Amino acid sequence: MWQRYWEQRGRDFTMLAIAQDARGEAAVAESVRAYGVAFPVLLDPASTIAAALGFRIVPSGFLVDEDARIRRRHTEDFSIGDPRVRATVDAFLDGRAVEPGPRQEQMDPRALEQFAEGVAAQMAGDGPRALRLWRRALELDPENFLIRSQIWSAEHPDRFWPVVDRQWQELQLMKDGYDKPLP
Repeated sequence: MWQRYWEQRGRDFTMLAIAQDARGEAAVAESVRAYGVAFPVLLDPASTIAAALGFRIVPSGFLVDEDARIRRRHTEDFSIGDPRVRATVDAFLDGRAVEPGPRQEQMDPRALEQFAEGVAAQMAGDGPRALRLWRRALELDPENFLIRSQIWSAEHPDRFWPVVDRQWQELQLMKDGYDKPLP
């Protein structure tokens, strides 16, 4: 949907995606090709950018001005299909003021370290070790949806490709006793 929105606006803004997939570049490239994505996609398998920007849920979005200042943080389901998101993005791109959004969250640095070790294990072909490390990371930062979804993606890849099964994810969150608003 973002590709279509970008095209409809005549590519009049810089669009950048960050993929956080521990399966690596080949898996991300497959998705980029399948969805016809023409804007740059950076690979951040260890979620270091997520930690720096302070988000724990994907998709998240940031509207950044020409001076590289974040003007809007949107850290829950940043979907252009949502009329509220579209209105905010349109306002920003049209030069109107937008609300800054939620404050930056901090990922638990110990969780991030465990998560990064898990990514290294996954990339080295040791999936079981990766899952153990990711589960430890989730224990340290239980509200971190990035970690949770990486575990799910490793255990249930069919729920993430070719389309992310949001309904299945919501059921998993309820089974896990997640009592916050669903991401």
